Amino acid sequence: MEIMKKQKKQKKMTNKGHKYLLFALLPVLLLAGQGCSNLRYLEDGQELYTGSRIQFEHEEKISGLSKVESELESVLQPEPNATFLGMRIRLWLYNTAGEPTGRGLRHLMRNRFGRPPVLFEEVSVSRTTRLLENRLHNLGFFDASVEYEIKKKEQKASVNYIVSLRPPYTISELFPLPETDSLSKSINETLDASLIKPGDPYRLQTLREERTRIDRVLKRQGYYFFHPDHILFRADTTAGNRTVELHAALKPENPPQAARSYMIANVYLFADYLLEVTQDGTRSDTIILRDGLYLFDREEQFKPATLANAVFLKKGETYNVEEHDRTLNHLLGLGVFKFVNIHFEETTLDGMPALNVRILLTPAEKKSLSTEIRGVTKSNNFAGPGLNVSFSNRNALGGAEQLRFSTNTSVETLIARKQSSASSVEAGLEAEITYPRFVIPFKIRRSAPVLLPKTSFSLGFNFLSRTDAFNLSSLRFQYEYSWNQRIASNHRLSPVVLNWFALGKISDNLGADIIEGELLQRGLFEQFIMGSEYSLTYNSQLKQKRTNDWYFNLNLDASGNLARALFGLAGAQKNEEGSYQVFRQDFSQYSKADIDLRWYNQINRGQRLAARFIAGVGVPYGNSQTLPYIKQFFIGGSNSIRAFHPRSLGPGAYEPPDSLQGRFNIYQSGEIKLELNIEYRFDITRFVKGAFFVDAGNVWRLKDNENTPGGRFNRNTFYEQIAVGAGTGLRIDVNFFVLRFDFAFPLALPWDTGSFFQPIEPFKKDWRRQNLIFNLGIGYPF
Repeated sequence: MEIMKKQKKQKKMTNKGHKYLLFALLPVLLLAGQGCSNLRYLEDGQELYTGSRIQFEHEEKISGLSKVESELESVLQPEPNATFLGMRIRLWLYNTAGEPTGRGLRHLMRNRFGRPPVLFEEVSVSRTTRLLENRLHNLGFFDASVEYEIKKKEQKASVNYIVSLRPPYTISELFPLPETDSLSKSINETLDASLIKPGDPYRLQTLREERTRIDRVLKRQGYYFFHPDHILFRADTTAGNRTVELHAALKPENPPQAARSYMIANVYLFADYLLEVTQDGTRSDTIILRDGLYLFDREEQFKPATLANAVFLKKGETYNVEEHDRTLNHLLGLGVFKFVNIHFEETTLDGMPALNVRILLTPAEKKSLSTEIRGVTKSNNFAGPGLNVSFSNRNALGGAEQLRFSTNTSVETLIARKQSSASSVEAGLEAEITYPRFVIPFKIRRSAPVLLPKTSFSLGFNFLSRTDAFNLSSLRFQYEYSWNQRIASNHRLSPVVLNWFALGKISDNLGADIIEGELLQRGLFEQFIMGSEYSLTYNSQLKQKRTNDWYFNLNLDASGNLARALFGLAGAQKNEEGSYQVFRQDFSQYSKADIDLRWYNQINRGQRLAARFIAGVGVPYGNSQTLPYIKQFFIGGSNSIRAFHPRSLGPGAYEPPDSLQGRFNIYQSGEIKLELNIEYRFDITRFVKGAFFVDAGNVWRLKDNENTPGGRFNRNTFYEQIAVGAGTGLRIDVNFFVLRFDFAFPLALPWDTGSFFQPIEPFKKDWRRQNLIFNLGIGYPF
């Protein structure tokens, strides 16, 4: 009875998730009950290939064998038919469909979802053995040997490859080039930062990466025609003691241009190179932008200064691949060109090797009108159709300024909550102009970022109507800088952010709470925000893909500090509550910071581990007694703790009374947030993915509040109020679109002080009805 009593407290988590789960498992149950084997479809003499296995034999200790095994497994071909829970589902679909006579269901089963059997006769064991030995050689196992053993049973065949290993050869020394010219001298000067380190195991991949590194360094020194293939490393193992000496060398057949360092001569910029030659064969008028930079723009489409500021290749300077890339990125970043091509031609400048540069630009359409019909799913479990209409002018003022007008509407319904129903209507208008540079009232000296910096001014109005809550109107003005100092990092600074909110009609659910608490109404919703924001985002996935990738986002937000100081210096009068006002509206004063840290680990092909940690705190002070509602932290939902409905957790150990179960509760928010998510993701088929996950976290108040008993943060007891949920999910991933179905259930309830973990009884109807949560989402949760 006590257990049932605890479960009844979770009415707000009730939904029809168990029914969806049964439907999702139905195909698997049918396949499990299907007793016919795929082997009966094979012809006489045919054998189903079930895969290969790598087995190591070694007398001495060898470190990093798991990585060696992964390298060798990538060689094994072909791949056997994929299995899920021990069943070859796609092979079963292929066999069951038979030979389709048309393009109906059987055709779809066999040719779209099914896969033909992978037969053992397709496996070339001897060729695979040679490939394995070659891969081992590339990993420094020069004296490794590979043997194989074929296992056959009941028309099934597999292969065991037995790999005999001794410790890999290590690098004893890297010898530089004989310095016969400027190129060899430049290469030797780079070797102090070489990736090849004495004592490291020999790896062919390291040598390739070292050649690429040297090439990059040389291209910053003018060696435009140099290529990584022009250098090689000769290996010598005669020194003994399982070591290898490496000697850097240049190939004798290298072209002579590869050994020359080039300067930049003249740069010719064609704004629309298809139009720059007139009918009589002569070129259009030339504009000299600076010494050595010439612009051809017959239609006078662009301001010359805008294009000149995007070109970093300058006459008389040594060619530098970074300036080459920066020029390409900035010209594309203007947003007015469809294609940008940069061609180099050999010439001389003052008798020295040089390059003439021809930059060929193809303009994009100046104006565009777009309409988008979309499906909307939000973290608060509202879903429905939406319509966006936008008009853009990519070159509004002639300097690649982008002017955009947009409108959006959406009609959404609350899903996955049985106790209440609600709908939401949202409409908005926005105007924005973006400049392809920093718009600053004073000059600054700084190195040009990798990508084009931008300054934007935006003004927008939004109206939100929720049947279970209230109507809210907001007006927002923002002045923002955005730049990328490195390819993987983005900075956004908004010196001025103005937000005005006005509360409209209040639903019956909230009427008493809001009307009785006029201060709550004014503090939470009717606010005027005057502040600044800063955001830093780092994403290593934008660089070369690695086994471990990181994502980090930092947000800083402060409001009302300057206004409060100015009002105080001016001796302005406060209202009866002791607050300053602007246009008869209290302005908010607070500071807020939050971080989002994510880690992605590629376990192997088809298996990934993802984790996320979120922490945030917001502190109201001075002119405010509470954070504005839109600035508070919330938790729960399809992109948060999936075992709990959106915004149904916290603060702390607070449990909503029965009268608020399943309803919108304005008190379930906080000024402190902690959240941790861990998710194991795996491939089922090419487009169908699976996942198991655990989510944990909560929000807290900084101060006691009579409306949320137990909601204050206490460093000695907060860990006892962590909500925990777990579950599994199915994702349809077709690259450009991800549809996600997640089923979750709670493991720990913040308000339950009896026992930390809740009982799990999936075979009981009452437990499923009261605990199983179904989440529908678009995209991955993180």
